[in-house]
Amino acid sequence: MTRRERRPRLMVLSHRSRYGEAMSANALEVRLREGRERIDLARYTETLTQVQRALNDIDHVLTQRKTVRPAWIVQDLGHDEQELVVRLSARETPRRDHASLLASIDALVSGVEQLQETPEVPQYYTATTVERLLRIGKPGNGVQEVSLATVNDTAGPHFPVSEPVREHARLAMTGTQVSLGSVAGWIDQMSVRRLNKGVSSVSLFDPLTRRAVLGRLPAEMQAVVESMWRRRVLARGTVWRNDHGQVVKIDIEHLEPLPEESAAPASVAELLGIAPDWLGDQSVDDYIREARRA
Repeated sequence: MTRRERRPRLMVLSHRSRYGEAMSANALEVRLREGRERIDLARYTETLTQVQRALNDIDHVLTQRKTVRPAWIVQDLGHDEQELVVRLSARETPRRDHASLLASIDALVSGVEQLQETPEVPQYYTATTVERLLRIGKPGNGVQEVSLATVNDTAGPHFPVSEPVREHARLAMTGTQVSLGSVAGWIDQMSVRRLNKGVSSVSLFDPLTRRAVLGRLPAEMQAVVESMWRRRVLARGTVWRNDHGQVVKIDIEHLEPLPEESAAPASVAELLGIAPDWLGDQSVDDYIREARRA
């Protein structure tokens, strides 16, 4: 071998058990544990593709607005005993703050951690994100288990996408309670594929619950949806809730736009405008002091 010829290095990444939870992530560590057989290349690449898409799904919900999306890069590759290890990060860009590019990592890992314990839809997850998680964690083709961890200089606790996690994910998206109702949220993510009988799907993100609801609508309503794209709307129809009372799906029958939320709360003067004599001749501070002494 000449000096110009170099063999590719395989970096071994150490598994650390502690992580500074107060600090945000700067990378995502994905570990694929092998079985007796080597992992198929197609399965390896498909797992990383689904991880990337899940991160993008969450980033889409986090930002709510059209913006530059993260360009995910391989930060490190390694092999640790029977585990293939990949660290992913986002390429820095002057068009967006780097910390915000990485925010979806924390949300993805926190969701897996939550699904270990309870069948609730994690914050910033959509139905599509849950579907991707089920694909990521499915054993087979040489993969026994996939686990995820946030990284901030060192890797934090690894949370496996285990069978209990997948079962909780399935239950979280199962509508067991059906009723007429409504959902308010930002409308986004129309599915490019059509569902059965000309039905399309949209995502309704509610900033209060920090969760997205799957909305299904007939083909004749698609023009209405497009006119309300990326706007806050009220959707009425048949609502499905899971066992924890979370709305997971709505068959939309009617849509109407809602006014944009004001960035600043109303002032005391504006609130008292409907009853200007309510405090008499007193100021607000004098009235509160008088009320406390009563």
